[in-house]
Amino acid sequence: LPSTMAASQGRSQGPSLSEIVTQHRKTSQQLRSDLDKERQDLVKTAEELGQSIIDKLDKGVGKTYENQRRLEVEAKTLERKVVDFAREINQWTTLYSQFNDALKELGDVKNWAQGIEADLNDINLSLTKVVSGSQKRSNPTRTTDEEKNKPAKSS
Repeated sequence: LPSTMAASQGRSQGPSLSEIVTQHRKTSQQLRSDLDKERQDLVKTAEELGQSIIDKLDKGVGKTYENQRRLEVEAKTLERKVVDFAREINQWTTLYSQFNDALKELGDVKNWAQGIEADLNDINLSLTKVVSGSQKRSNPTRTTDEEKNKPAKSS
């Protein structure tokens, strides 16, 4: 029994230096292992966060790109419609100009016809006067007889 007592008394005095070093190495190793695990978790979380941010940015960039493409397509469509509209306006302007010129010509023809009609009426009146004047000269007796048969005007 004394040997077991002596052994237990030696142990009660505290751990030996080699036990302390061994315990320190185990604790240090455990702390390094825990620190590595925490570092890996932190890196993984940072990568996930970065990927999440990139995904959100990609979605935003993707939407922006899609909207830009749609706007470009609509702008090209609008440009084509504007060109077509301008062409139609030119056609309508040309038609209007031609119609307006035709109306002016009709107005000119109408004025010309009215002028000719007035000239012909003047010529007709002149010819009528000439004819009636020549008839009076060629039949002076008849005119005199007619004048004799007319009742006299009382003044």
